[in-house]
Amino acid sequence: MPRFFFNHTTKSGEREIDIDGLKLQSLNNAIEEASFAAQGAVALAEEPTEGVFEIEDEGRVVVARVPYVAGSDESHADPAEQDSASDKPSE
Repeated sequence: MPRFFFNHTTKSGEREIDIDGLKLQSLNNAIEEASFAAQGAVALAEEPTEGVFEIEDEGRVVVARVPYVAGSDESHADPAEQDSASDKPSE
């Protein structure tokens, strides 16, 4: 089973290098793992943030990147709701 490493870089350039890695069945499983970690980072964010998880193979070659962005509450508003609010007649 191949080992994958999950390095994390923030927008400000802070970098965390994974020295242990995880043994996973495939690159697809590694991407799922990184996506799960990115969702966790977004869920825990108390302010706008962004970053990227870089997945490396056993040769420490980057084989995939999983970026994430957590914006302000306004940036996550449903565009359909914004449109319907602007369609209401003014009183």
